[in-house]
Amino acid sequence: MSESIGMMRWVLKKASRIAIAHGSSFLTGAFPARQARGAAPVRALTYHRFGVAVRDPFCVAPKDFALQMRELARRKLAISLDQLTAFLAGENELPRNAVLVTVDDGFRSLRTHALPILREFAIPAVAFVSAGLIRSSNDSKSPHSAPEEYLSWSDLEFLADNGVSIQSHGLTHRSLGRLPSSEARIELLGSKQLLEQRLASTVSSFAYPFGTRADFNSEVGRLAGEAGYRFAFTSQHGAIRRDGDLHTLPRTKVESGETIATFSSLVQGGLDAWRWIDHGLWRIQASRGVQA
Repeated sequence: MSESIGMMRWVLKKASRIAIAHGSSFLTGAFPARQARGAAPVRALTYHRFGVAVRDPFCVAPKDFALQMRELARRKLAISLDQLTAFLAGENELPRNAVLVTVDDGFRSLRTHALPILREFAIPAVAFVSAGLIRSSNDSKSPHSAPEEYLSWSDLEFLADNGVSIQSHGLTHRSLGRLPSSEARIELLGSKQLLEQRLASTVSSFAYPFGTRADFNSEVGRLAGEAGYRFAFTSQHGAIRRDGDLHTLPRTKVESGETIATFSSLVQGGLDAWRWIDHGLWRIQASRGVQA
């Protein structure tokens, strides 16, 4: 099952991302002194699913993912969550344009398609999973609306044993910004406690489900800190900085149907400017009365 979009929307979206990515790279190259002063050394990339699907931006083809991971390995840019943690604490420095690879939602193609590629190129990764949706090992069912089968607890154990850090994406993948504080607290605490109990490992990071400006706010960030999360990631584009809010860390989504040249550009900040589109969409949502 895929989440394909219409041809016109697909073409417009691809054209916009390519134009911004390569246009930003041109401007960055034209003003190297400005780049040196203002650029941050690390970005987080977001993936969701892996496979072959028609016009599904959330499903990256394995062959494209392999090319992307080969590029990160060749340039020695991939870092682990532990390395990012040390960087944000001021304890280490990272290569320019260092990248943290993250995969949201906890779908099984992370194990079947992505993990062999991550292992081949020795790329560390973070899986943000919704603990309440993880299957028991003998349960092959997933919610009817899910685009593919969710991982099982044994899958998570296998991923953790093979270099993937398992972190939280809420209990049931609901927008925390649209929930009462009492329910948001349950989503935050319940997922963390269940993952730590089942996997016997520390869960220090959270990725807001959906991650738009409507899906988190200052109150949710405060609750995340109280629940014991050191970091919380959004879906807002941009570079991670030491002086930024640790509970609204940005990430850059990697979509299907893009060339390795576009991927290389976004690794270098080519889509940082997309944050203005994120902001514009938020203003439209807010003007229509969407809850923050």
